Amino acid sequence: MKKYVPHAVRPEDWEPVADFTRAVVLDVHPEQARAAIEAMRTTSQFVVWAHRQGLPLDREAIFTPDVVERYIAIGCPNLVESSRATRRSDLRRFSVQVTKKAPWRPAPPRLRGDYAVIPYTPDQVSRMLEVASQQRTPVRRRRLTAVLALGLGTGTYPREIWQLTTENLVERHGHLCLAVPGANARIVPVTPPHDQTLARIRAEDPGSTLLGFAAREWDRSRLWHMIEHAELPPDCPPIKLSNLRATWILGHLINRVHLNGLARMAGVSSWKTFGHLMAYMPPIDERALVEELTRR
Repeated sequence: MKKYVPHAVRPEDWEPVADFTRAVVLDVHPEQARAAIEAMRTTSQFVVWAHRQGLPLDREAIFTPDVVERYIAIGCPNLVESSRATRRSDLRRFSVQVTKKAPWRPAPPRLRGDYAVIPYTPDQVSRMLEVASQQRTPVRRRRLTAVLALGLGTGTYPREIWQLTTENLVERHGHLCLAVPGANARIVPVTPPHDQTLARIRAEDPGSTLLGFAAREWDRSRLWHMIEHAELPPDCPPIKLSNLRATWILGHLINRVHLNGLARMAGVSSWKTFGHLMAYMPPIDERALVEELTRR
């Protein structure tokens, strides 16, 4: 931590608070290197913001409920709601550890519900694809079309999408597939028409990441940084990786793909995701249902 320098903070803002921030994080006692980096990133951005607000470098003045809540409300507008919820949780936990007088407890209401993943409608999908194709620069078009193709065409987890390259595209039984590495390694057929998008990227830029974007491992707002300069009109739905994945799963559920096979392709080991998405499936005709259940 002594050598840590935050990427998201200007050097002139970091220098006055560096020693104070390091001392705070040392008292949090992160057990692993990754946890230490996460704690330094979260704390450094918070302390720099508080210092800019005129607060003294005093733990009891900075790490208070009011200051943390104000920071989450106005100090990190680049973070999506789920990331702000995580950051607030981390700061509250750190604050309890490093202060003695600040009035902590009880925890405030959650920023998000238990399950906020909602699949896109066909009209929303059409609009997102249209907006992606109309971006004015090749870089923006590549990034938007690629993220939509991966999410809607392969249902990859948000954490899996960033390191995929054209080398992960393989052929199986005459169809383009994505070889997803990692803990849930699997080979996923690419749902048309998104196979054409990924095939074109492979042909035009072999060896590159499919997104055409080098994401920093420590960045919790990678999607925001990738598309921050994209031209997204007001009627374009917010692009969320988890919702793209849910849309892919729902489409295959509607098309009656074998559930065990779909679970394997989705990289899931329980039925929780399917159970959540059942609410979005179209109703089935009673006569058709009876015939299915009484088939011989």
